[in-house]
Amino acid sequence: MDSKKKISISFRNEHQKDSKREVVRTQSEQAAAAEEKKDEQRPSTPVYQLPLKKKKKQFSSFKPLIATSLTALFVSLGLGFLLLRMFVSLTDDTSMGSQANDTMPVTSPGAQQTAEKSADSLPEGSLQTFNAYIVQAGAFSTETKALEWKSRLTAQSVSSVVWERNGQFYLYVGSGATKQEADLIASELAAESIETYVKPWVVNVEKQVPDKVYQHLDAHSLGDFSESDRQKILEEIGKKTPLAQALSEWEAQDDTNVNWLKVAKSLE
Repeated sequence: MDSKKKISISFRNEHQKDSKREVVRTQSEQAAAAEEKKDEQRPSTPVYQLPLKKKKKQFSSFKPLIATSLTALFVSLGLGFLLLRMFVSLTDDTSMGSQANDTMPVTSPGAQQTAEKSADSLPEGSLQTFNAYIVQAGAFSTETKALEWKSRLTAQSVSSVVWERNGQFYLYVGSGATKQEADLIASELAAESIETYVKPWVVNVEKQVPDKVYQHLDAHSLGDFSESDRQKILEEIGKKTPLAQALSEWEAQDDTNVNWLKVAKSLE
C-alpha cells in the first residue's frame, strides 16, 4: 500500500440522517398539535345522562288483605241497603193497610145488592139437578149449522134453543116434565112436517138460583111466572147475567115450554 495516500472518514451522512429524522419528528409533532387544536375548536356534542328509575315499593304482601277488606265492605253495604228497602216496604204496607181499614166504608145491604148486580154471573152455590124430557129437532157439529136451522124454524113460527154440550150443538124445540108431555109436543110439530126426537135431559146447576126461579124450574111451571116476578128477579140479579138474558127473551106464548129450556141453559 502507498503510505502517502490518506484515508479520511466522513461522518456527514450520519449527521444528515439525524437532521432529517429530527425534521420529520418536528413535522409530526406540529401536525399532531394542529390536529389537537382543530379538535379543541370543534363543537362538542352534549351528553345527557338519563335519570335512573326509582324502584316501586312492593305491596304484594298487602294486596290480599286490601281485596278482602273491600269485598267485605261492599257485601255489608249491599246487605244494609236490602234490609233498609225491606223495612221501608213493610212500613209502607202496614201504614197503607191501617189507612185502608180506617177508611173502609161499611157496606149497606143496598150497596151489596148493587155490587151483585154488576157481576156477570150468579154466585156459586151447592149442586142442584133438574130433570126433564126435551124435544130435539137436530144435532150439529158446528154452531153455524145449528143457527141456520134455527132460522128456518123461526121462519115457520117455531121457537127453539141452541144448546152446546160436549162439543155438540143441539137444537131443541120443546120440553116437558114427563115423557108424555114431550111426546105430545113432538106430535104437534110432526103435524107441521117438523121431525123431532124425544129424550131425557139432566141439568146440573152449581149457582145460587133465586127461590122463585128454582120453584118454577123444578115444577116445570114457568108458564105461571108473572111479569112482575120476572122484573123483580131482574132487579135482584142485574141485567148482565145469562139468567137475566133468558128472562128478558121471554116467550109470551109458550106452548112448547121453550122458556124452561132458556132458563135451564142459562144456569148450567
